[in-house]
Amino acid sequence: MLVAAAAVVSGQAPREHVMVQPEAIQWRGAPAGLQTAIAEGNPQAAGPFTMMLRLSDGVWIPPHFHNVDKRLVVIKGELLMGHGNAIDAATTTALKAGGVAVMPANTSHYEGGRGETIVALIANGPFTTTMVK
Repeated sequence: MLVAAAAVVSGQAPREHVMVQPEAIQWRGAPAGLQTAIAEGNPQAAGPFTMMLRLSDGVWIPPHFHNVDKRLVVIKGELLMGHGNAIDAATTTALKAGGVAVMPANTSHYEGGRGETIVALIANGPFTTTMVK
C-alpha cells in the first residue's frame, strides 16, 4: 500500500513505501522566487527527510550554511552553486538535471537558478539554516 501524498507532504514519517507525483507536491513561498515543499520526513525532527526547492530563473539563495551535511539532486533546470560568504556568479559550478552535490555541514555556500530549477534536498534532521551576514 502507498502512503497518501497528503500524509507525505505534511511531514509525517513514512511507515510504508512512498511515492509522490509532481502534481501532489504542495509548494510554499513566492511563486516568482524560491518555493519549498517537504516531500517526506520532517526537517525539524531527528531522521531523514527530502525537501524540494523550486527557484525561478535568476533567483539566488544568499550565502548560508547548515548544521548537517546536505545532498542535492537537480531535477530540472541548472543549479549554480558557489562557496563562500558572498555571491560570485563567475565562480559557480552549474549542475544540470541529474547532477548531484554534497555540502558538508557548516560550509558557507549559495545557489542560483538558471531557468526554472527544481532540486531535491536530502539530509537528516534536525536541520537548520544559518544565513551569513
